[in-house]
Amino acid sequence: MADRLRAALTGQVITGASSRYKKSREEDWPTLLVGRTIMGVRSHGKNLFIDLSEGYIIYSHMLMWGSWHIYEPGEEWRKAEKLARLVLETPGKVAVLFNAPLCDVIPPEHLQDHKTSALGPDLLAPDFDRAEVWRRIQLPENREKELGEISLDQTVLTGIGNILKSEILFQAGLHPLKPAASLDENEFEDFINYSLELLQSSYEKGMRKSFIPDWMRPEITSFGFVYRRRNSPCHLCQTPIEMIRQGEMQRSTYFCPTCQPLAGPVIPFQERLKPLQQTLRPTG
Repeated sequence: MADRLRAALTGQVITGASSRYKKSREEDWPTLLVGRTIMGVRSHGKNLFIDLSEGYIIYSHMLMWGSWHIYEPGEEWRKAEKLARLVLETPGKVAVLFNAPLCDVIPPEHLQDHKTSALGPDLLAPDFDRAEVWRRIQLPENREKELGEISLDQTVLTGIGNILKSEILFQAGLHPLKPAASLDENEFEDFINYSLELLQSSYEKGMRKSFIPDWMRPEITSFGFVYRRRNSPCHLCQTPIEMIRQGEMQRSTYFCPTCQPLAGPVIPFQERLKPLQQTLRPTG
C-alpha cells in the first residue's frame, strides 16, 4: 500500500480534504491539510505514514479491513462513499481511505507524544536493528513474556502478524510458550532470520505464497505448515498440530510440539524438511 501511494502521491499538493472522523471536525483537518505538499509515504510495520510539508504527518492503520484506494479525478469509486473515512484530492490523483479504524493528522510538535513513537524496529527497513530488538526483549516488562506474545508486541519489533507468527516460530523450531528472554544467541538469530525471510517473501509474493516451498504445493494444498491446522498431522513429523491462546488479546498460536520442543535441542528446519523434500520433489 505504501509503495502504491508513494508512486501516486509524492510531490502532489493537497487541493481538497474531507473526513468522516469525529476528530477531523474537532481538529479541523481540512485546514491542516489543504495546501500542503505530500513529501513521501512510508510504512513501519503495519503503520502507514504520509509525510507532508512543514513536518505534518497523516497516520493510518487499517487493521484487517481498511484500505487506501487511488483514483483519477472524476473516476468512479469502487466502494460506497459512506465508507470513506478520509479523502485527499490532488491535481493528479484522489486518495481515499475506506473503513480504517485508526487515522490521525499529527502536527510536528506532537510527534514525540504520538503512540507510534514507541514502535520497535521495522523488519522490512533497510536499517533494521536486531541488537535493538534484543535490548527491548531484555527489558524488565518483557523478559517473562512468552515468545508467541512478544512476536506480536509492536513495541519490541514491528511487522509480524498473527499468521506470520505461527509460521516463523515453526520454521525456527521455537516453542511459543518459551520465555522470550530465555533465548540463547543462536535461537534469537534463528527467530530474527526466519522473521526477515518470511516477511520479505510475504511482501514480494503475497502472504499465501510465502510459507510452503513451491515444490510442496502440487502435492499438499495448505496455507502454511501450522496455521489453522489444529489436530492435523505435521507435514514434517506427523505429530498433531496444537493451538494455544496467548497475550492479553488471547491471539491463537499454532505449533508442532515435536518440531518446536519446549526444552531440548531443535532440529534445523532444512534438516526437518529433507525427508519430505526427497519424497515430493519431482525427479528428472
